[in-house]
Amino acid sequence: TVELLAGMCGTDVLGYVTEGPGLSAYALSDGTVYRTYVTTARGLEPAMAYYALLDRTPRGRDESDTIPLWVRRHDEYEMS
Repeated sequence: TVELLAGMCGTDVLGYVTEGPGLSAYALSDGTVYRTYVTTARGLEPAMAYYALLDRTPRGRDESDTIPLWVRRHDEYEMS
């Protein structure tokens, strides 16, 4: 749920849904700016080189069907 995901990110629902990754491309022609491309969420995977690298390893991303646990903040990893 959105509430669960927001809590995992250390924010509230409003903070979680108002910010997110995105990629846009613009073109300037004769003084007019055109937005020629926009993508968010799953459409950004081609720009994330680490996905392609992890997908080629024996265990892939090694994540569950629900939450990508291999991505953590620097202070969320277990101490060895």
